[in-house]
Amino acid sequence: MNIIERGRAHLQSLIALAKRTVWDWKQCPGCGSPWTSCWDTYGRNPWFLEQGRREVRIQRHMCYQCGHTYSEQSALLVRGSWYARDVHRCAIDHWQHMGTSLRRTAETLRSWLGRQERRLLWRPLVAEPSERCYLSASTVHRWLDGVGKNAKESVAGQLSGIGHTQVVGTDGLWAKLKGKAQGVVLLVVDRSAA
Repeated sequence: MNIIERGRAHLQSLIALAKRTVWDWKQCPGCGSPWTSCWDTYGRNPWFLEQGRREVRIQRHMCYQCGHTYSEQSALLVRGSWYARDVHRCAIDHWQHMGTSLRRTAETLRSWLGRQERRLLWRPLVAEPSERCYLSASTVHRWLDGVGKNAKESVAGQLSGIGHTQVVGTDGLWAKLKGKAQGVVLLVVDRSAA
């Protein structure tokens, strides 16, 4: 399975997880028995990109057939994380496409999530939040490291079936910048066979 197919499969699994109904969660994932009951709830307080920090109640179930307990899962949450899936994705995307450091990525996300720090410079008339977000650069680094380890495990065959470069064209232009500095502007054109 190549990297594009893996991405599609992951997206489909999240869509399937989001579409699960209460009745679907009644079936035990271990033995498949529908003979289960609700077995308490527990709360989590993850940070979301849009809503900030909010409480989410997670329903637990117990199977009478095999005796195991299990929790319902959400496509929005990452198991064992204080931050929702959209925060993870935003941090990785921000670091990769904005070309900033991990520290700046964490600082920007803290401002968005907790409505604190730099956001108070952007919106000076808004009151300071009652709860602060403590997302650090080491947390973003850990997320990137985990994504990298998962990608490294699937290196073999991840580019199979994806078109390879057939035509490459390059051109350059020297330009005078402010003062006496000179720089070069490079242009690369790539055409894939697929």
